[in-house]
Amino acid sequence: MPGLATSTTAPPKLYSYNPEPSGSTRRARLHDLGAVNDLHHRCSLASRYARYACSRRELKTSEWARLVHPAAGATWITTAPGNPATVIAVTHLLKTRTPGTYELALLIDDPWQGHGLGTWLTSQVLRTAAEEGCQTITATFGAANTRVIAILRRLGITIPAPDLGLIEVTVPLNDRS
Repeated sequence: MPGLATSTTAPPKLYSYNPEPSGSTRRARLHDLGAVNDLHHRCSLASRYARYACSRRELKTSEWARLVHPAAGATWITTAPGNPATVIAVTHLLKTRTPGTYELALLIDDPWQGHGLGTWLTSQVLRTAAEEGCQTITATFGAANTRVIAILRRLGITIPAPDLGLIEVTVPLNDRS
């Protein structure tokens, strides 16, 4: 995924595609676990709950190893502009039991939420997944997660009615142009 054009002092209102990124998104590696757990520690309880449906404070080495292993799908980290050691987002596109179907999940550092990063990451994942031959993306989240609902709507994805407080979205990639 290309980098992000941003400033180093505060999150910008919009992200743009920039071949010379000041912040970057790249495939995650096993040695990124410390920085990813630092992100978890900085995120509010509400943000962690929106991602995991629990108050998870950090990932275990064995969990992270599974998430970054190519057999699981793909995991990317996004680093802060001017500070490549600080992870501000983790994006997962993980295989499900259904061939050709992957699950999308994001965790974004609280100060970076509401500035377009989630929309940008989601659009990049959808494009990358389609290019890699993925047929369907799914996402499951709480009905109160207004940020995810807004991201998906901005990308033209229909949001179904909640069932028992959860929304399960299925995005067939062959239907997207």
